[in-house]
Amino acid sequence: MTLNIKSYLSILVLFAAIAFSACKKEDTGDGRYNANYPMQIASFAPMEGNVGTEILIKGRNFSTDTSKIKISINGIPLKVINSNGTEIMAAITTRTGTGPVVINIADNAIVSVDNFTTTYAYNVSTLAGTGAAGFQNGLGKAASFHFSDDVDGHGNVRCQMSIDNNGNLFVPDPGNKAIRKVDPAGNVTTFYQDASLNNVCATAVDDAGNVYTADRNGDGDNCKVRKITPDGQVLVLGTINRELTAIAINKTTGAIYVSAFYGDGIFQIKNGNATKVINHSLPCNVTIDSKGNLYGTHYDDQTVIKYTYDAAADKFDGGTIVAGQNKSGGWVDGIGTNAKFNRPWGITADADNNLYVVGQGEGDNSNCVRKIDALTSAVTTIAGKGDARGNVDGDGPTVARFNGPSGVAVAKDGTIYVLDRDNNAIRKITVQ
Repeated sequence: MTLNIKSYLSILVLFAAIAFSACKKEDTGDGRYNANYPMQIASFAPMEGNVGTEILIKGRNFSTDTSKIKISINGIPLKVINSNGTEIMAAITTRTGTGPVVINIADNAIVSVDNFTTTYAYNVSTLAGTGAAGFQNGLGKAASFHFSDDVDGHGNVRCQMSIDNNGNLFVPDPGNKAIRKVDPAGNVTTFYQDASLNNVCATAVDDAGNVYTADRNGDGDNCKVRKITPDGQVLVLGTINRELTAIAINKTTGAIYVSAFYGDGIFQIKNGNATKVINHSLPCNVTIDSKGNLYGTHYDDQTVIKYTYDAAADKFDGGTIVAGQNKSGGWVDGIGTNAKFNRPWGITADADNNLYVVGQGEGDNSNCVRKIDALTSAVTTIAGKGDARGNVDGDGPTVARFNGPSGVAVAKDGTIYVLDRDNNAIRKITVQ
């Protein structure tokens, strides 16, 4: 068939239109964003880093207008620094955790195949305490506590502290028969002091600001559990004929639990009565997560055990090991039962249910802070060294040193506080 000039021109116009239409759906290649063409993330680097880390994302069809680009990891926005259309530079602004990189431009979004992993820097400083036993209120290192130096039969108690919603610490000070309050700036005051406090070893605080205390020893070994209201009223909630070592509150139900070291279990205090709800040997410290599950450090087992809470039945199961090897001690980081603890003592949970464990060890020689990841049960040493004593501020795992830490608490912003017993100090770990 012979085409005339008119038909030939019509075909050319048709092909040109098709080609133009196809081009509209393709990436321009010159950095101009095309909403009709999908974005692509080819790679990004580095794949891990701390707050402030800049990551370079390579791909296609990115806008050059940084005001139109939104980048996030786990819903946390990054700062977009610049873009040339095929490469974007962005910075980590806060702790994002581990997750894929998400880019949003207009109504389009793309998610990276690989994850970015946030690494953490832990810096240790001294919030309060002179380093020597004493009783002095004041700011920071002008204040003194009496945790160690057992000159009158009351120091050297392994103590656990607590923190309220405003970041105030409530610190048992057995050598001074007192509960001390330390605000976030390091101002130390006396919250409560009474001669009847007999080796007070632990505190817990509820959302209303009531402070609960537990005595390690008492007359006839009757160790008291007290409630101290914000206006100074003191109520004895119960006594247990055992050596108490910790107290914790389920803030959802209001239930109060205490660990009885030589009572071989964890008791609930209710209506003036103490009922054993968990039967396990030598529980040291306890903490409760956001779901009401209870975690205990166990001196003999050298493990951290989770007791899952059944809200409908209001009871706990028999417990499963979260981390540590049964009756096998050491300072080995790893996943779950691949890790080792050396007779762990203090424990607390943060807002994400990650656990932090400090202290004890053979001959009180376990001078480090360990973290147990809530999702993976990975155990890492974030500050101090297990077999090295000292009183040194600085980078957590390499420079900082503790001396017999026994208590730990975590603020809402993730700041970690350590009761450093033999240094008679409260140490602060800033997470970056």
